[in-house]
Amino acid sequence: MRGMALVLAVVAWAAPGQARAAEGPGVEGFEALRTREPPRVDGRLDEEAWRQAPVFDRFHQSFPEPDAAPSERTEVRVLYDDGNLYVGVRCFDGQPAAIRAPLGRRDELPMSDVVRVMVDSLRDRRSGLVFAVNAGGTLADARITQDTRTDTAWDGIWEGASSVDGLGWSAELRIPLRLLRFPEAGEQRWGFHVRRELARTHEILESVPLPRDVNALVSRFAELRALKELRPPRQMLVLPYVALRSVREGVGPMGPSADVGVDVQAGLTSNLSLTLTVNPDFGQVEADQLLYNPTRVELYFPEKRPFFLDGLELFEPLVDSELPEQSLLYSRRMGLELPLLGAVKLSGSVTENVQVAVLDAVVAGEAGTGEEEPLDTSVRFLPWRPLHLAPGHTLPGRVGPPTNFLAGVVRARVSEAATVGGSVALATPLRPDCEPEDAELEGCTARGGQAATLDMALRSGSGDYVLAAQLSGSRVTGGPAGGRLLADGTLLRPGDMGYGLRVSGGKEGGEPWRLRLGYGLTSPRLNLNPTGFQPMHNEQLLLVNPELVRIDWNGLPEVAVGVHAQQRWSADGRQLPLSTRAQVEARVVLPDSSAGDCYVGLETARQDLFEVVGAGVALERPSFVFGSCAYTTDLSRPLSLEAVVYADRLMGVPVRHWSTGQNVSLGGTWMPLPQLSTTLSLSFENASDGPRWLDSSSEGLHHFGDLVPRFVGVTLRQLVVLSPTLTLQAHAQLYSGYGRYDRFFEVVGEPGARLRLADLREVPLTGENPAFHTAALNINLVLRWEYALGSTLFVVYARSQEAQSRAGAPVPLTLLPEGLLEGSHSDALMVKLSYAL
Repeated sequence: MRGMALVLAVVAWAAPGQARAAEGPGVEGFEALRTREPPRVDGRLDEEAWRQAPVFDRFHQSFPEPDAAPSERTEVRVLYDDGNLYVGVRCFDGQPAAIRAPLGRRDELPMSDVVRVMVDSLRDRRSGLVFAVNAGGTLADARITQDTRTDTAWDGIWEGASSVDGLGWSAELRIPLRLLRFPEAGEQRWGFHVRRELARTHEILESVPLPRDVNALVSRFAELRALKELRPPRQMLVLPYVALRSVREGVGPMGPSADVGVDVQAGLTSNLSLTLTVNPDFGQVEADQLLYNPTRVELYFPEKRPFFLDGLELFEPLVDSELPEQSLLYSRRMGLELPLLGAVKLSGSVTENVQVAVLDAVVAGEAGTGEEEPLDTSVRFLPWRPLHLAPGHTLPGRVGPPTNFLAGVVRARVSEAATVGGSVALATPLRPDCEPEDAELEGCTARGGQAATLDMALRSGSGDYVLAAQLSGSRVTGGPAGGRLLADGTLLRPGDMGYGLRVSGGKEGGEPWRLRLGYGLTSPRLNLNPTGFQPMHNEQLLLVNPELVRIDWNGLPEVAVGVHAQQRWSADGRQLPLSTRAQVEARVVLPDSSAGDCYVGLETARQDLFEVVGAGVALERPSFVFGSCAYTTDLSRPLSLEAVVYADRLMGVPVRHWSTGQNVSLGGTWMPLPQLSTTLSLSFENASDGPRWLDSSSEGLHHFGDLVPRFVGVTLRQLVVLSPTLTLQAHAQLYSGYGRYDRFFEVVGEPGARLRLADLREVPLTGENPAFHTAALNINLVLRWEYALGSTLFVVYARSQEAQSRAGAPVPLTLLPEGLLEGSHSDALMVKLSYAL
C-alpha cells in the first residue's frame, strides 16, 4: 500500500494540470502580419510593412529589479511570408551615445546591448531556437532543450542587422522557415519571446515576466499568432569545400595536400532532416587548451567541429548534476586524431511528441610510420581516402582496422511534465583484428563496445521541482582474449557487461530554500568509453546540496549560501570508502553585474583505487582543507578583470608535515575600440597530493615518490573585427612547468590490500630520478570571411611546438620554457573555401 501511495503521489506531482499553470504569463501575445514585399535586412525598419505591423511593447524587467518597470521602451513587430519570418525590434534609449555596440566574431557576443529572439515553433514548451543580434551587428544563435538548457554550439543560416540612431537602436532579423520545425495547420501558433539587454544599466527586459528564481524559460513563452497558410518547407543545403594545406614538421620537407569534400543537409519531412558529410575537414577549429593532468582520470574537452555541434543535443543525458559522467555519445571519439572518412546523421521529430536522432560515422584505423626510402614526393592517394591528395612520404604505409560508430536515441514527451528516452551506441571494428604485420601498431587488437541507456525526467508545473534518472549498460566487444587490466585492477574481458545508475532531483527554483540530491553508481565493468565519456568506474557517490537563495535582497540582485556534502565509496564487493567531502559556499551578484563567490571545505577519509595501476590496491590519500575565492568585474566596461585564487593544505602525509598548494588564475579583457578585443590570462599551479606511484615489482613491492609539480601558463586572444562577416582571430598559449620528486618510499601490498600512508617506508633513490620538465606552445591565426550567406572562406595558420630534452643533461627544474626553441615543431597553412548551394 505504501508503494502504491508513492506512485500515486509522483503521478499527481507530474500531472499535466500543474504544468499548464506554467503557461500563465497573463499577458497578450504577439501578432504577425503577412507581407508581400520582403523588407531589406539593414536594421533600419523604415519599410511600409513595418509601419503596418502590430506593435508589442509590454516588457518586464527581470534584472536587477524583478518585474520593475523598464527604464527604456522597447517595441517588437513581426512579419512573415511563404519563406521567412521577419522580426523588427526598436530599442529606444534616452542616451544613444552611451549604447554599447562593439563588434565581435559570429557566436561570440561581447558584453553589449543585445536583442534575443526565441522561437518555439513546435509549441512543445520544452525546446526552441535563439537568434541574437547586438547593437554592433554581431550575430549569435543557440538551441534550447529541456525548457532551460542552452546549447550555443548550434549554427543556423539566417540574417540580422542593426542600426544606431538618435532614438536608440534597432535590430532586424530574417529567419528562414526551413530552420523552424512546425506542423501543417491552417494557422500556426508558436511560442515566442524577446529579451533585451541594456549594457549601460545592466537591465534585462523580458516580453513575459520571468522571475529569476523560477526554473523555467520556454514553457513561459507567450504566443505568436496569425501565422496563416504556411507550409513547412523542405530544406536542402549543399556545402562543397576545397581545402589546401601545407605542413612542415621541423626541418623536414613541406607536405602539401589537398582535400575536397561536401556537407549536405536535406529535409526529409518538415520535422526530420538528414545531414551527410564526406571527407570533412576541420582545420579551422582552434586547438585544445594545454593542461596538466596529475590524475588517472581522463579530461573532458568540448567538441568544436561544426558537423558534431548540431542535431546531436538529444544524446545529452537528462540527468544534469554533479554526478559521475555517463555519456553514451562523446563525439570526440570519432575522427579527432584519425581521419573521419564520412558521417551521416538523422535528427528531428517523427510525431508531435517523439524526437529521434541517429549518427553513423566511419573512422580510419591507426596508422603506421609509413617510412619509405627513397623519399616519395609524388602526389598519391590511399584507397581508403580517395578525396585526399598528398605526397607519398606524408601518407601512412599501413593502417589498422577502421571503425564504424553508430548511435541512436529516441525521446518521448509522455505528458507536459514527463519525458522518457532510450539510446544505443556501438563501436564496431570493420575488421576483426589488425593484419599480422601490423602487430606493432598502438592498440592493434581491434576493440569495440556496445552500450545503451534508459532515462526519464519529471518537472513540476512551475519548473521548481525536478526528478531525473538514467540507467546505463555496456558490453565489451573485441580486445585481447585474456582481457584488459584497468587501473583499479579490474580485468575487462570480451563479453563482459557493466551497469550504471544516476538519479538526481530536488527543488531547483523558488525562494528562499533550494535542495539538490543525487546518487550515482558506476560498476567496475561499465565501459561507455568506446563511444561515450565515462571518466570513472567502480564508484558510488551520494551528494546533498541545500542552498539559501535570495533575489533582490537589500539592494543586491542575488545572494546565495549553501552547503555541499558528498560521500564516495567503491562499487565492488569491498564497498571501500573513498572520500568524504563537505564545503560551505557563498556567492553574491552586485548591482553593477560584478560577481564574487567563495567556498571553504574539508575532504577526508580518502582512498585511491586507481593510483597503483593494475594492482587492485587502495592507497590512502592525505586529508586536506581547502578554500577558494573568485571575483569578476563588470563585463560591460572597456576593461574587465577576473581573478580566481585557490589554496589547500594536506594533512597526515609522511614525516607528519603539512603541504600547501595554490592555484592562481588572473585574466582581463580590454576593448579600446569596438572592433578590437584583447584577452590575456595568466595561471600558476602548485598542487601536491602526497606520494605518487612510480612502479611495482612482481613480488608486490610498490615504489612511490613525493611529487611537487609547478606549472605556469600564458594565454593571449586577439580579435580584430573588420565587419560582422570578416574577422581575424589570434590565439596563443604557452605552458611550462616541472615535476620534482623530493623523497621516495616503498611498501609491500598484495592485490586487494589497503596501503596506509603510515606504512610507507622512506628509501634512498636507486636509478634515475623521474623528475620531468615540459614546455609547449600553440599558435592559431584564423581569418574568417562569410562572403555570402552561409558561405565562408577560412585562412588558417597553426604552429605547435614542444620542448626537447637534451640527452644526458639534468632535468631543468624551472618554470621557464627551457628547450622550447630547440624542440620539435610543426607549421601548417590552410585555405578552406565553402559555398552554400
